[in-house]
Amino acid sequence: MTLLIVSCRITEDLVNKSFAYKSKKRTLELVFDSDSTCRLINTFHCSDIDLEIKELTTYCSYKRIKDRVFLRNLDCKTDTCAYDLYMDIPLQNSVECDFLNEKSRIQQTFNPNFSTEYKKKGAYPLIDIDTLQVLKNKIVLYKQNGVESIGFIFK
Repeated sequence: MTLLIVSCRITEDLVNKSFAYKSKKRTLELVFDSDSTCRLINTFHCSDIDLEIKELTTYCSYKRIKDRVFLRNLDCKTDTCAYDLYMDIPLQNSVECDFLNEKSRIQQTFNPNFSTEYKKKGAYPLIDIDTLQVLKNKIVLYKQNGVESIGFIFK
C-alpha cells in the first residue's frame, strides 16, 4: 500500500506543470496535462513563416520512475519515428527566423558533426520512445543516433 501511495505521489508532482526551453525566436514547452499524458509544444516567434509550422505539438503518454520520465509519442506507430532526431520542417523564406531558411540548413561536407543554425535553433525533436532526465527543477531531453545528437534543458 505504501509503495502505491509513493508511486502516485511521484507521478502527480508533474501534473499541471510545464517546463520550457526558450531562445530568442522560439519556445519549446513540455506540458504535463495529467498523470499519464503530456504535450511537447514548439512555438516559433516569427510573423513571416507558414502558419502550419508556427506552433507544432506532439502528444505523448508518459511514466515517471524516480528521476526519469519515459515518453511515448501517441502518433508514432511501431518504429516509425525511431531513427529521426528531429521533425523535418519545410524550408521557410523568413527574415525573422533565418535559421529556418535553406542557407542555414546546409551542412559543411568536410565535417559531418557540424551543427547548422537550423539544428541549433530550429530543430523540433521527434519523440518516439524517449527518456527524460529530471535534475532538481529541470528536465533534460537528449536524443542521439549514430552520428548526431540534440539536447534541450527545460526549466
